[in-house]
Formats: sequence, structure tokens, C-alpha cells
Amino acid sequence: MILYDGMEKVVRNESLVVIRNKNGGDVLAICRGGRGMNENIKTSSFSPGVAYAKTGRMPSSVKEFYTFNLEIIGVIGENGIEQNKFIIAPTSLVEMYTGGDDPMKYLCKSDLHIGHYWAEPGWKVPVLKQYINYHIGIFGVTGSGKSYLTRYEVIPLLRKAGYSVIVMDWKGSDYAPYFEPAIPLSKVKVDDSTVLRYFSQLTKNFGYLDREENPVAMAVERALRTVEWRGKTPEEAREKIYQHARLILQQNASRVKKETGMLWLDRLDSSFELITEEEVERFLGTVEPWQVLTEARSKGILVIDMSKGEKEQKLAVFYSIARYLKRLMERKQTLNIALVIDEGPQYAPWQPRGMERDTTDIIIELCALGRSYGLSVVLLSQGMAGEIGLNAAVRRNLNTQFIGRIHPLDLEEAQKLAASYYISPETLLTLPEGHFYFLGRMNPSPTPLLISFQINDDERSGFASKRQHSADGSEIEGNQRGYKQMSGPR
Repeated sequence: MILYDGMEKVVRNESLVVIRNKNGGDVLAICRGGRGMNENIKTSSFSPGVAYAKTGRMPSSVKEFYTFNLEIIGVIGENGIEQNKFIIAPTSLVEMYTGGDDPMKYLCKSDLHIGHYWAEPGWKVPVLKQYINYHIGIFGVTGSGKSYLTRYEVIPLLRKAGYSVIVMDWKGSDYAPYFEPAIPLSKVKVDDSTVLRYFSQLTKNFGYLDREENPVAMAVERALRTVEWRGKTPEEAREKIYQHARLILQQNASRVKKETGMLWLDRLDSSFELITEEEVERFLGTVEPWQVLTEARSKGILVIDMSKGEKEQKLAVFYSIARYLKRLMERKQTLNIALVIDEGPQYAPWQPRGMERDTTDIIIELCALGRSYGLSVVLLSQGMAGEIGLNAAVRRNLNTQFIGRIHPLDLEEAQKLAASYYISPETLLTLPEGHFYFLGRMNPSPTPLLISFQINDDERSGFASKRQHSADGSEIEGNQRGYKQMSGPR
């Protein structure tokens, strides 16, 4: 597209335009990759501007012009956007949309929207509801607005679409203060097999190699399943598990050599030097995963506050809840649940180790089953790929993505995106706070749309009341004062 004289001061990167194609039809497109050119200034050929400079005169500007690449969205048809199948004729007129005419209405007819087009608060961006359970990834460095986008747009969108929401709040500060109810990590019951996994990792498999028969682990597992230890004090719980496991090993020792039986007891004692009262206390919670799900369905949204816990404990709680959801789907139950996972690389890093392997695998399994049984997995991550990003097998399952300002280490991923959609890597590295490229299955546009959203200024200061964040995501009537637009000229 070549701009008329003076229009370079009006048309901006990501402006929406309509091409009046002389070959037929109106084509919706986005301006990307604008540049100014002057035929007089070329390094590979004679430049008359040099001669003018030597004489102190200004060269002619008749060969100066400004252009934009046009990323085609589609032809505006009677039923919305259709694929453009005609050559766009040269000299076709291009017109820019302004605030009075909303081009979002051409994308699709939908009751669901996510934010607004970046520079126009009145242009609400529609969403394809049927692809919500194809899973969502939200990417951006610290300060890009991931948590704001999730709190103000994604969670209300999920609620309006009929999903109950379970939020795994890793830091306990992004969601727990804003939504009720919030359950502390220590209150959630972790199933016995997951507790055993944690103890095994803590004690290096109770002193055995993975391939060896492990009588100590079997005794501890039986003790966990047999003894009533939850709801007790940490001292009582640890002693009950230890004494019951010791009794089992003593009973089994009569069938083996004396030295072998003594070795079992020694390894049990060594293991429980590491399985301290503090370690046992992590798993004394009594709220079952089914109660978590029931509460989420009753209230619309439930937050697990994971702030007061070690990483392995957090992973164990998540794994226990995820296993329960997986079992329900394996029994052909439709969930209509959205699982929002903050700090995604903590659960599914680039190269998972220990319990991370279990949580990575189960996220992949949840994604595979969720498309059929109404589970939407929403993963937030500071990085997209590599050491700062999500596991590649997990990321392949996120069919809708919101990409904000990225980390320089993700430049290679940015270049892949740039090659497909004319979005420069520099743009992704410098996006303002609260700006995200929306792409994937939920987006009715075949090319990414730059969106933004509005937040309450009081929330940015941390003084907003919790009642402003209702469980169904509805807005508080009359509370329009103090809103700040998270968008502007670029």
C-alpha cells in the first residue's frame, strides 16, 4: 500500500483498513511493516542528493513515498469474513477504519469478546467459543500484563462461556487477594500415591535404585493407606506412619535373611531422618480434590493459594487435583472446567526433572482429553521456548495464544512469528504493558490481532475491594470512574 501525501501522519502500524478491490469485493486487512523511501537516496546507484548538498540546495522530494505491507484478513462477505480468492488489483483504493465504524463486526457473530482492538476501546474483539477447550497460552515478561489480562479478561470470558474456574496461584499474590474463595495449599489433601512420590524423591527412593525391588517404599505406601494420619499434629502423623511401616518390615523380615531384614530397618530409619515433621506437615490437609471441584462449581471460581509451600509440595498438590480431573474424563464425564496455571514453566519446564516429569506428563494428558470433555487448560509463562519457556510438547497443545512483550531470549520464536505475519521481532520486544497479539483457534481472524484492555486504576494501586471481581465476571454497575485505557499510539 502506498500512502497519499500527508497520510503517513495518520496511518499507524496495526491500523485496520478495507481494500476496495477493483477485481471485486471489499478486503479487510492490517497495516504492518511501514517504511519511508526516497528514490534519490540509494547506496547502489547515483544519488543526485549529494550534488545538491555540495551546492547548499535541498534536493527534490518528488520521489519520496511511504508504504505499508498489508496482512490480509479476508473478504467481507454476507456472513462475515471469507477467504480472499481474487487477485487484488493495483491502484485499488484503500480506506482506513476510524472509531465510528467497527470492523470487528465482520469477523464473526459472537456473544464473547476479549478486550478491544489496541487503539479503539469501542472495538470489542470477538472470540470463537467452541475452541476454548483447545487450550490457551499467555506469554510475556514480568510487567507485560499477563496477570491483568487473565484477571480482567480471560477469567470473565471463561465464566461467561459456562466454565467454572480453578486457579493455581503459584505466588499467592496475583489471584488469591482478588477472588473468593481462596484455599491455602496446606488445606488440600494430596493422595497417598503422590505423597509417596514426594517422599521417594526426598529420600532418593528410600536408598534403592529405581529398578530394584523396594520393600521400604512398599511398607511406607501401605502405612500411608492404612493409618489415620491426616488431621493429626505433625509429630503424631510422622510417628504413626513410621511405626506402622516399621511393623510391616519386621513382619516381612521373618521370611528373609536376618541381614536383609536389618538392612530394611536401617534404610527406613535413614529415610525418616529426612522425612521430618515439617515434611509431613505439608500433607496434613483434608480438603479432597473432589471437594475442590465441587467448590469451584458452586462458587464459579476457586483459587488455590500456593504461596506458603515448597516447590515439590506445590507440584504434589497440583498433581493430585490434575489426576482427579483426568480420572473423571477417563470415565467420560464432561467437566466444563478451566484450569488456570500461573507460572507454567514451574510445572512443565523445557527439561523436566523429578516431579516435574509427572506434572508435565499429566498436563499433556489433560490437554488431550480436555478437547473432548470440556476442560480448558490456561497456562501463563514469562517465556515461550527454551530454558525460560514451556515444555515443547505442552506448548504444542496450546491452540490459542496471547503474546505480550517477550524476553530477548525468545527472539528466535519472535522471528518465526514475524516471518508468518509481518510482525517484526522488535515489535514483540517492545510491546507496551497490556498489549497482546491474539492468535490461534479462538481468534476468528486468520492473522494475529493486537488487543488491549482496560483496568481499574485503584487495582493498580492495590486498593480495590474484592467485590469488584464477581465470580461470574460481570462488571459492577456505575463503576466506570477511574478506568485507564491500556492502549495508545505506537
